[in-house]
Amino acid sequence: MEIINVYTSRLKSQFDNNQQKLFNNKLRVFADFNNADEEGHLRLNPIGTIDDLVNQNIELQDGKIMTFYREDLEVDGIIKHYSQEENIWVAIINSDNIRQA
Repeated sequence: MEIINVYTSRLKSQFDNNQQKLFNNKLRVFADFNNADEEGHLRLNPIGTIDDLVNQNIELQDGKIMTFYREDLEVDGIIKHYSQEENIWVAIINSDNIRQA
């Protein structure tokens, strides 16, 4: 029975470590929630956003899931596409899901 408990403890420990790694590796970048295009997409061109992308070595691509933050607020979103008209990346967020960080 003790062997099973040791094995279970190791699995739980591995799970906890993996969860912590996922949390630590969460893509989180600054965004200005008031900087939306006509379609309501979040523009990813503020200097704080660019700094976070560069500092974390994040390459934007369609469908990438990220957390966007501003001061003590954050929201999860998805990279929509590169806007050819504005020469910037945009993301989709649901402003109803903005939460305290």
